[in-house]
Amino acid sequence: MTNLEITSFAKTLCEGLKQYLKNENIKINDADFQELENILINEFNLPYSDQTQTPTQLLNNFTKTIYKFEKVITPQNLGIEAHEQIMIWGLLKADNYND
Repeated sequence: MTNLEITSFAKTLCEGLKQYLKNENIKINDADFQELENILINEFNLPYSDQTQTPTQLLNNFTKTIYKFEKVITPQNLGIEAHEQIMIWGLLKADNYND
């Protein structure tokens, strides 16, 4: 993924998570989501082999730590666009191991 694609991926994940948490009646702070976006960008800028968590693992860790939210977040909870991008990320990562 290029830097632009990674930034777009991080923004899409954050927007999906924001919408999901709002639907769950969780009061969110935009500054928290800027920090999350930076975390996601840093993780996905790493080579695939050095990425230690999936997108949803990162989001679940974030919501548990920052918002004490205990429900497990799945790609489907984040909306169609985020779900599709997570699936593409998974395919790209798997393809990287086949090279």
